[in-house]
Amino acid sequence: MRPRLLVVSLACVAGVLGVAACSSDSGGTAESATSVPRSAAVTVAPGQQHPRTAPGTTLDFGASASLPADAYRAGGSTALYTVTGITQGKDVPSAQTRGGTAYFVYVTVTSLAQGPAPAPKVLGLAGSADGRTAALTLPPSTSLKDCANPKPPETMRRGESYATCLVAYADEGQKLTQVIYWADTTGDDSLDYKQAPVVWRNPADVASSSPAPPAG
Repeated sequence: MRPRLLVVSLACVAGVLGVAACSSDSGGTAESATSVPRSAAVTVAPGQQHPRTAPGTTLDFGASASLPADAYRAGGSTALYTVTGITQGKDVPSAQTRGGTAYFVYVTVTSLAQGPAPAPKVLGLAGSADGRTAALTLPPSTSLKDCANPKPPETMRRGESYATCLVAYADEGQKLTQVIYWADTTGDDSLDYKQAPVVWRNPADVASSSPAPPAG
């Protein structure tokens, strides 16, 4: 049986991404996936510089991080990744959740290329319960109403975006509230996102979990 909450190698994930879609059943969760925006309007000003976002950076949902456009070329070109939220999924086949819970991760990807270039990839993004450990996160293997995963354009120019959705799988009793970028494909410590992921979270969740100030 596959574990659902684990840090897997990028090569392993890439292999799974090539698996053909499988049949669906009526299993799923009761919560509707409409509580977070499914896309963001991202503007890239002419000449605007976007330094690579440092490992360990924490962002609110809706903020953009400048990250490798291809996780296998961590020192290459970058793109903007805007995670708008994560929410409990719906209508995901029970054969895939295996007693756990599926979550939908919504992300908008924006090219920073100066000319036509291959569309940036989303490999390296994952749902997370603790902001460090990656849950198994993949494109939906079946057509899901609330988690569209359209094929990105073949090429994109600077400022062009596409919105997509990934499915993160939590073990039974776990709740995924954060999204991380955790790819580590080089020996360069400055690019070691696996050791120190970029984290997106809901600031309201952080506030609600903070201890109340002492009275008086």
